[in-house]
Amino acid sequence: MGTKHLSLTQLGWDHLRVLLEVARTGMLVTAARRLGVDQSTISRRLAQVEFSTGGTLFKRTRQGLSLTPLGCEIVARVERMEAALLEIQGLTAQGQELTGCVTIASMEGVGSMLIARSVKALAEVHPQIEIHLVTTSNYVDIARREADIFVSFFEPVAASLVTHKIADVHFHLYANDDYLQGRRIEQAEDLIEDTFIGYIDDPTYLPSARWLEDIVPNAKIGFRATSMFSQMYAAAEGLGIVMLPPYARAEALGLSKIIPGSFAVVPLFISVQQDLQFLPHIRAVHDSLLAYLGETMGS
Repeated sequence: MGTKHLSLTQLGWDHLRVLLEVARTGMLVTAARRLGVDQSTISRRLAQVEFSTGGTLFKRTRQGLSLTPLGCEIVARVERMEAALLEIQGLTAQGQELTGCVTIASMEGVGSMLIARSVKALAEVHPQIEIHLVTTSNYVDIARREADIFVSFFEPVAASLVTHKIADVHFHLYANDDYLQGRRIEQAEDLIEDTFIGYIDDPTYLPSARWLEDIVPNAKIGFRATSMFSQMYAAAEGLGIVMLPPYARAEALGLSKIIPGSFAVVPLFISVQQDLQFLPHIRAVHDSLLAYLGETMGS
């Protein structure tokens, strides 16, 4: 028997969720995994949506699926339907214990060193909320909604996000005693002959990663890494001077601040998906992060 074709008004939310997930992931297999169904189900429901709308919604290439102009128009409207459903879900949850999963995306250092610490306080108040933390040493793109909340050293331009500045983060220079060998460094001019630790392919969105060129022309780089953790451990082994934020707690590894004052000041932002911001469990996580990070950066 062939597939029964439905009119547009007969489509169920299961069909429209498929449309959204395929649009956000660009891959049938990824959409299937996120929705917990098999790929054949995704293909069948997507074909039904395209038949019901009477047009082609996706361009199919070797790299995946991308929306056609018609597809963009329809997805924008389905997203408004999704937002309305989420608001209803929030209304029905009022007065109840908050539950649900919230995914936070951030750079590696911020995620591991700050956000992971802040979850303890959140868990004491809302033990039924499950936190997923997605970290990377590179740019984090949440335009496809792979996260609900985004914490970053740059302000995202996506119109789908509501963004607030948390605080200014000051970065300092650190080295250990083995490297310094009793030498005192009091100003930037004393660094001309030193060896430094830096990034591989400096992240263009993080000004602190480009600090060296401003203070030491033609500086010698003895060690590079994509990870702030790797840089910090390299400095702890005496490989050179590294720039770190205070929340890295570099002193615990035997590193000391070598020059008074900061060498870079970078704003930290928190963003939330616009149509999710009033859901109780997401709002609770957002507000908890904002308060904890603001207090930590301000101290």
